[in-house]
Amino acid sequence: MKKICVIFFCFPILLLSQKVSYKTITIKPYMYTQNYEHFKRLVLDSPDSEAEYIDGFDFEWGYYYTLKVKEKKVGPFSDGTHYDYSLLKVISKEQVADTFVFGMYIDPLRYYSKIEDEGVSNYTLNKLNDSVYLYMDNIEIEIPEISLEFISKKIENKSAFMGYFQFVNGNRIRLKGFRAPLKNE
Repeated sequence: MKKICVIFFCFPILLLSQKVSYKTITIKPYMYTQNYEHFKRLVLDSPDSEAEYIDGFDFEWGYYYTLKVKEKKVGPFSDGTHYDYSLLKVISKEQVADTFVFGMYIDPLRYYSKIEDEGVSNYTLNKLNDSVYLYMDNIEIEIPEISLEFISKKIENKSAFMGYFQFVNGNRIRLKGFRAPLKNE
């Protein structure tokens, strides 16, 4: 009878325990804008995992990474999260070529609705000087003079766009062009 009680009480704990695995994953050399529950944010891009953030990992723009991580099943949560990731080891870090171009969606608004708190900014693009903006408090975007008017209108109209970028250095990218707007944009 004691064995049955122990099994009866321990079985739910075994069912609810978190599954942990160890994986080797790759991380692209740029982040992407994700529409989160109530706001937008920049997250990691991993083609072979669901990793959007990795505890203990210091991402640097412009490098492909191969990482050994611990993947712990925690969800599904309401935001779609299934796993937590923590860094075990950086296996490789390779800088991209100077000619590498990538696409990134730029959205000037962080929150989906108006924020009444005076200390909170709803804007993701903060002007640093005449031709450089800080995006999501994470990466500087250098804008060529020919595109400054276009960017100003996008910010003023609070409309997003798809841009193509090249790396300048570790914390700066340069706008190279735009995706052609669709007919209904």
